Amino acid sequence: MILRDPITLVDSGPLTREAWEVLGAGLKGFGLAISDVKRVLLTHGHHDHYGLAEKVADASGAMLFGGRLDRKNFRQERSRKLLLHDMSRSGFGLVSRLAVVAAVAGVDHFAKPLENWDELSGGETLEGDDWSVVVRSTPGHTPGSLTFEIPEAGVLFTGDTVLKEITPNAVVDEDPEEPGHPFRSVTRYFETLDALDLSAGNATLLTGHGAPVLDWVAHRKTLDRRYGLRIGQIERELAKGPATVRDLVAAIFPRVKTLNVFLAYSEILGFLMYLVDAERVEKLVERTRDRYRLLPAA
Repeated sequence: MILRDPITLVDSGPLTREAWEVLGAGLKGFGLAISDVKRVLLTHGHHDHYGLAEKVADASGAMLFGGRLDRKNFRQERSRKLLLHDMSRSGFGLVSRLAVVAAVAGVDHFAKPLENWDELSGGETLEGDDWSVVVRSTPGHTPGSLTFEIPEAGVLFTGDTVLKEITPNAVVDEDPEEPGHPFRSVTRYFETLDALDLSAGNATLLTGHGAPVLDWVAHRKTLDRRYGLRIGQIERELAKGPATVRDLVAAIFPRVKTLNVFLAYSEILGFLMYLVDAERVEKLVERTRDRYRLLPAA
């Protein structure tokens, strides 16, 4: 919460009774009610971050702000046909593909689709009473992820772009700027991390889940190490011979189930596309499958 005029909520939480009650209790602790919220800033279009936004707006008349490139996420518009096709090309069987589509659709009840909101692209400054919000585009976790900096307070709201204890998953969805193609999530996310090196500075990073990040430089080193380990896993598997995404998921996440199959598939595919972009891996397009081959080191 930003407890200055206009009272501003950053992310709303999921559409559950518990989350609604906790939000109301938290506001009450500051002598406020949900009806006092005048602005809701949404870091990205995942259910646990925008789920209650429409309900808050209905109760208070608050203005909603979210990323332009997360439009389909906020509206719960997905290309199930593209997901089924890409997972088939990745080596997953029909049962697994249908289970993933059902699991992804099953989380929709944790959010009410947004009807109207002000779209942000990054670069905007939203004014308040002696304070401001600097909006930055930070694609990766989703195409339209945003961070919100309050320069006067020295804080940066990161959503799921930066998390203290969890390594964010750069989720592969349809690319909103190239319909019919997967969003190159990891490539864009690594670009975002480089941009944060320049913009995070000495700010306190208020994350979407868990504790804040007080030292960005040290945390970036931790992230680089963790992502380096994942890249190393993938390259070691590919050193055994060309493999599909399904082969790599089975090797790296052998006990993954249900909805987590989508997250594992998404993570491996995102890293493979990054490695293709970095010319470390080659994509082999075959008749019914796509396989990936490790290229010799330069």
